[in-house]
Order: sequence, then C-alpha cells, then structure tokens
Amino acid sequence: MNKINILTLLFSFVFFNCQKRSILKDDIKTSKIQYQINGRWMVNCKNGVGSLTIEGKDASLILLYNQIYIDMTELKRFDFENGISYKLKEIPEDIGNIGRNLNWKECINDEPIAYIKMIDDKTYHFYWYGFYNKKTKKREFKENSFQQEANNEEVILKKCE
Repeated sequence: MNKINILTLLFSFVFFNCQKRSILKDDIKTSKIQYQINGRWMVNCKNGVGSLTIEGKDASLILLYNQIYIDMTELKRFDFENGISYKLKEIPEDIGNIGRNLNWKECINDEPIAYIKMIDDKTYHFYWYGFYNKKTKKREFKENSFQQEANNEEVILKKCE
C-alpha cells in the first residue's frame, strides 16, 4: 500500500468514527424515551409497607406507613440514565402526628424530593432526598419506609403485579 492509500484509509476511518460519535451525542440530546413505569412499586411486593404508585407524570408515595402519604409530580427526565426526578405536588391531606409537625407550605417548590433510575423494566433504584424547606434552605424528613425495609441499604423497587 502506498502512502496516499494509507492516508485515505486513515482519514475515512477517523471521519466515520467522528460522525458516528456526533450522531450518538445528538441522539442522546433529543431522546424521548418512554419508560414503562406505570404501576405499583415496592421493596417487597408480598410483605412490604412502603409503596410508590405511578400513573403518567404523577406518583403517590407511602412515605411513612400510617403517618405520611404524599402526591408527587414529575419534575424532569434524565434520558441518559433513564431517570426521573419528582417534586411534592401538594400539601398532603393524609398525615399522622409526625406529618403535622412539618411546615408543608415551605416544602411546596420546584426542588426534587425523590428520584428513580431504571435498572430494567421491572426494577428501579429509588433515592429519597427529603422535603426541601425553601425558608430554611435545608432538607427535612429524610427518612422513608423503603429505607427501613431495605435495612438502610440501597433501595431497589420491584414492579408488583
């Protein structure tokens, strides 16, 4: 092979790979992935008490069994890792003694309180950040039923049929 053929071959290879990378990068930016997340999600579908129920962009969470039940709404999707962040939708009506001590008006804002990330279509990581108090600029109530059921380890939710 002469020098011209080698340079042409090398240029073609580099050009093709650069084009391929830029196409993939553009695909990531414009991705409109639909995650199959509607349904009921729990750490333990048979004996668990904490549950997350998702319908479209809204979700209901048993944050603390017999104490705090909240409604959330989708805040943002992160297609690069199939993740969704949620914010508190409204002041919950169904709260026990523990829930009455929170300043709910300060917690209604656009800060994420929970995040789910797809492992596969029947399994998700669940991350609970706690409520963001816009007055104190601190997270409150960082505990949830899932953490107790997972023994404070990584929370993995399974789709319950």
